[in-house]
Amino acid sequence: MIELNNNYHQIAQYKLNNQQQIQAQNKINSSKKSEEKLEKVAEEFSSIFIEKMFSAMKKTLSDEKMIDGGYAEDVFSDMLYREYSQMAGKQGMLTELNQALVEQLKNS
Repeated sequence: MIELNNNYHQIAQYKLNNQQQIQAQNKINSSKKSEEKLEKVAEEFSSIFIEKMFSAMKKTLSDEKMIDGGYAEDVFSDMLYREYSQMAGKQGMLTELNQALVEQLKNS
């Protein structure tokens, strides 16, 4: 009887350890997914930041041009700056900013 009780106790302990390992693994997977999401948000923020920077820089240019493209040129340049900023965000041009954002968002 003592041997059966001991075996039951070992099986129960094994199941408990297994459940704890599964919970720990789920927590790690969840943590990785949330960190990936934070990194994605940080990249998006960086691209928006760069786009706003380009917009501010564009405003400093003189209005006198040799060739005036009019409204179409304005639309094209806005789209071009947006594409540049998205590429810069994905390439990690502001890696330090992205890392700081991820750490700040993790702690909040």
